[in-house]
Amino acid sequence: MHHSNPLDELLNVVDRLTQVHRSEVLVEDDDGTEQRVTMLHDALIVQLRNLVHSSLGYTVQGAGLASERNVIDADALEQYEQVRAQATRLFKEVSDAKPFSSPESNLRHWYIEFKNQVNGRKVSTEVLHAKLRKLNGMAYAIDNKLNPPTALEITAACPRCDATHGTDEQGIYRRAILVESRIVQYRSLDHTKARCIVCSATWLHGRGMRQLRYEIDTREDVRHADKENTEIIENLFEDYGTIEVRSISVPEIETRP
Repeated sequence: MHHSNPLDELLNVVDRLTQVHRSEVLVEDDDGTEQRVTMLHDALIVQLRNLVHSSLGYTVQGAGLASERNVIDADALEQYEQVRAQATRLFKEVSDAKPFSSPESNLRHWYIEFKNQVNGRKVSTEVLHAKLRKLNGMAYAIDNKLNPPTALEITAACPRCDATHGTDEQGIYRRAILVESRIVQYRSLDHTKARCIVCSATWLHGRGMRQLRYEIDTREDVRHADKENTEIIENLFEDYGTIEVRSISVPEIETRP
C-alpha cells in the first residue's frame, strides 16, 4: 500500500502558495465523455495580493484616481497581512538572516531549511505534521477567499436518512442536503461536495454527484412504489366493502346439580 510522504505534501502546498502551479480537472463533454484538462494558476499568495491591490485601486502604472478605486476588501488585506507575518515567523525559525520582503521567498527559504532539519532527524514527526496542517490551512483559507464555493440546496430528501430539513453549524434551519461547488472556476464538478447536515452523509466530485442523483431517484422510486401499493390496498377495501367483525355465539353448557 502506498503511503504519502509528508515532506512531499508540504512541498506541494508550498508550491501552491508561492509558485505558478497546475491542476488537473475532469471536464465532461456534451456527449457525457470525460477528459482531463490541465489548468495553470498563479501562486495563491500572489492572487491574494493582487486582490488586495485591486481593491486599493492599484494599477500597473500606479495608484488609480480616488474616484476610480473600489471599496477596500478589508478581509483580504487582513488575511494577506496574517500570511505575510506567518511566513516571516517561519523564516525566523530556521534563519538568523534578515527576512525577504515577499512572503513567497520567506516560505520557500523556510521549506529548504526545514526539509534539511527533517532529513537530519532534528524535527519530530509531530512537528512536521503540525507545519503541514498549518500551511494546508493557509492555502485553504486563501482559496476560499479567492474562490468562495457556490452553495446550493437540494429540495429532495436525503436518500440516506430521509431528512428534508435540518440545522447547520451556524444554527440556520435549511434543506438537509447542501452542495458546495466551484464549477464556475474549474468548469467541472471536480471540486464539488454535497453533504447532509442531518446525518453527515457526503458525496464528492463528479462521480459523487452522479451517485447522489442515482440515490435520490432510487429513493423516489421506492416512495412512489410504496404509495401505489397503499392506494391498491385502499382500493381493495373500497371495491369489496368494509370487513365486518362477526361475533360467534357459543351455546351455554348446562350444569346439573
